[in-house]
Amino acid sequence: LKGREDTIRCIVTSLTDEENGGELYEELKRQDAKPLDDAQLLDEEDDETQPSFDWMPPPSILNRRGVISGQIGTITSVSRRSGDTLSMLVGIYGSKDLFVNEYRNMLADKLLNNLDYNTDKEVHNLELLKLRFGDLSLRTAEVMIKDIDESKRIHSNVRSTFQSRYQHNEVDAAIISHIFWPKLSNEEYKYHPSLQEKIDRFSTEFRKLKNPRKLVWMKQLGTVDLEVEAYENDPEGKLVSSIKSVTCSPVHASLLANFEDKSDWTSEELSTQMGMPEEAIRKRMTF
Repeated sequence: LKGREDTIRCIVTSLTDEENGGELYEELKRQDAKPLDDAQLLDEEDDETQPSFDWMPPPSILNRRGVISGQIGTITSVSRRSGDTLSMLVGIYGSKDLFVNEYRNMLADKLLNNLDYNTDKEVHNLELLKLRFGDLSLRTAEVMIKDIDESKRIHSNVRSTFQSRYQHNEVDAAIISHIFWPKLSNEEYKYHPSLQEKIDRFSTEFRKLKNPRKLVWMKQLGTVDLEVEAYENDPEGKLVSSIKSVTCSPVHASLLANFEDKSDWTSEELSTQMGMPEEAIRKRMTF
């Protein structure tokens, strides 16, 4: 298990997947489950010390297992482990921090792809995880979820302002406190002016609401919904056009929007127009 790169991600996925998590998710919901720090103490006797006939359990284990006045009850391997699969899995890696960090990475992906700002499921999972991993370990995850809840309120306020000034709001944004989130990928390039205008409009309204705070856009993230006119040959071989709905990344949307300005571009021209290397332009154009 320890040698596979995807093991921790698979474990955390099972822990937080109510529909397909199976045994691990059920264990997370157990009412009698102990915090991991306490559960790991139950396995103190399984260290690297060689066994001997003079061995005695550490005091912490004696206290936890009902040893009173020197009377020791029967301890079986089943009671020693208490059936705590999660504790044993964490013990393999020697630290719960690896699992917490993986959870934060997965949570970031889920929250940023959550287009309706609904965090009920993530709040429920977080509260269950806090019982096992501790509040302190998951404090940053709590901030991440609160960021999305706050984004929903900001979006509602901006939308009401837009309705009074413009036809409709065309931009939704997840506004995050970056120091509490995992490092997010970002790529510098120039939005097409048609996209930049809409983003600037949203940023202006945000500054009015949250002055002196301002937005720094992560241009590599997000999606754009477009209607694209495509030309194809029909069964008779005639060239016909059709309108297709496309969901793509902002960089692909900017590339496509440039072809509204003129029909023919070289990779060098697009590189200059968007402020991206030619190699990156060619790679994006093959999507």
